[in-house]
Amino acid sequence: MEENTSPRRIRWPDRYDRVGTLEVEDQAHTTTTSTESELRTLFHDLNVQMQSACNVIDWDRIFMTALATISLVLVVFAFFPYLQTQIMTDQQFQHLFVLKSLTISEFQVAPDRVTGKCDVRFNISNLGERSIYHETSVMSIFLDHELLWVSRTGDFFISVGDYMLFNVTINTTDISVPASFVPTALIESRSFHKPLMFKIKYDGMVREGLAAWYEERTHVYVICGWVEMRFINETTLRGGPANCTLENS
Repeated sequence: MEENTSPRRIRWPDRYDRVGTLEVEDQAHTTTTSTESELRTLFHDLNVQMQSACNVIDWDRIFMTALATISLVLVVFAFFPYLQTQIMTDQQFQHLFVLKSLTISEFQVAPDRVTGKCDVRFNISNLGERSIYHETSVMSIFLDHELLWVSRTGDFFISVGDYMLFNVTINTTDISVPASFVPTALIESRSFHKPLMFKIKYDGMVREGLAAWYEERTHVYVICGWVEMRFINETTLRGGPANCTLENS
């Protein structure tokens, strides 16, 4: 009996190749899945970061800050007139006018006119921190509310901490006062020794500073009165002293 010596074909290598191929495919699938997962995670993280960046803008805080700023501006504008008044009050104490005397001499009265010479004496002090130069000023004298005399005054300079006596003289002048109470009031005052109430207004320009003539000018307005005046003889009225109020604009 002959022995079958034909070789048998063994096919296990193909089996191992298929197994290896499956393992490679599984690894590739796993790698692909892992990559997709990483990409999804990356996109998710980017989306979260973008949302976080948008949430950084706190609109409520921005609104509250804008509202507070507007409120502060409104408060400043509301209190500005008060602050301006306080500054003017400080200037009044730094720049002091006092009427020492008012004298009207060579006095004559007629039904429609009065005649007289006026002499005004001021004490002026500079209690501030800057020198003061007065210029282009006008002084007006009133009996009650009736304007009688108007005159330009001389310019003057006053240093820090100085006091000065400032005289203004208005030469004898005829004043027309048609249909006015002034002549009657003056005659009654002289006849019955009644006091008369006068008022003085000083209106001029001021420069401040060491080089005051280079500084920008500001307006100064001084009111002195009421000044009680009486006849000391037939042709002379005299009154004072009186305090003055000073305003700047």
